[in-house]
Amino acid sequence: MLNFEPGKEDMPASAKTSLSVSEASSGLALVSVSEQGAAPGRGSILEMDFAQMEPFPEHKFKLYEGQQLDDMVESIRQFGILLPIILWHTGEGKHIILSGHNRRNAAMLAGLTKGPVIIREGLTHDEAVLIVTETNLRQRSFADMSHSERAYCLAQHYEALKSQGRRNDLLTEIEMLLKPHESRENPTSSQVETKLRSDEKLGEEYGLSHAKVARYIRLAGLDAELLKRVDIGEIAFLAAYDLSFVEDTTKQQRIANLLASNGYKLDMKKAELIRSHFENGKLTDTMLVQILSGEKTRKPKGERAKPFKVKPAVITKYFTAGQSTREIEETIDRALEFYFNSQNEEKDFLEEMEAE
Repeated sequence: MLNFEPGKEDMPASAKTSLSVSEASSGLALVSVSEQGAAPGRGSILEMDFAQMEPFPEHKFKLYEGQQLDDMVESIRQFGILLPIILWHTGEGKHIILSGHNRRNAAMLAGLTKGPVIIREGLTHDEAVLIVTETNLRQRSFADMSHSERAYCLAQHYEALKSQGRRNDLLTEIEMLLKPHESRENPTSSQVETKLRSDEKLGEEYGLSHAKVARYIRLAGLDAELLKRVDIGEIAFLAAYDLSFVEDTTKQQRIANLLASNGYKLDMKKAELIRSHFENGKLTDTMLVQILSGEKTRKPKGERAKPFKVKPAVITKYFTAGQSTREIEETIDRALEFYFNSQNEEKDFLEEMEAE
């Protein structure tokens, strides 16, 4: 179990760190860390300049924006940082943020230059990644995460639950690190957003079906550019799930490039075709273009509807006498395109809901 009360008895004799006790805005008695040395005793709450901290490389989680960020800034102005930032003191002497990217960002916007930290040493990279994902899962609302963040979290959590020994010990310690210091006395703070969750099965823990969990874990391996399109709604969740079976990084990047450069839309049917052709060893670059452009999903000429004239009553209902034939045709074309796109989006949404 970790000791959260700072004290000199936690300090190794060999530490070259200059220390001083100060009162932080949150009321915690903190130990200040100078730039020269490593951290004193494991589990102590220290104080460190934000300038000495570095963000975690390739951090997968987006920083808060808008009202969520404003609320955290205001909370820190009033109460200080209630939950210490967790740092990884690496062998190269760097202090990497494992938990607290948003707290540091909001605190700097609130005008602070330093804050409370807990420093961890002797971690492997995998263990550091586990702390990053676990703390995000336990501090954020799962429903507020983007698809890519959910996928990354669930994939890492799944690997952790499969493991034994050291990783399970680390999970227990993460829970200890995340217990807010005296925060129960201040229920108005928006910094501590959710209660810690127990190590139950992932599906039960986050209210997801086992199938949905499996789909999210597959999505974690999808190309980053494709995941961005999932997050902003350009690719439906189930379409992205089918793309995850294209287990070829080059092919996935090719799909992302074609979508970006040609403005192609990717719906469920196209994603199913791409998956099918890949699994059958027939997904060439030419085939990709044919599928994404719609050539492969376009109805053959023999199946096309026969042309007919629109009744004058329909024309006069929606158009005026001053509009030209070309203008009327273009308007009808846009209206029909909007209608069928809406139908496809609704179908994709219903299929996704049924899959949950």
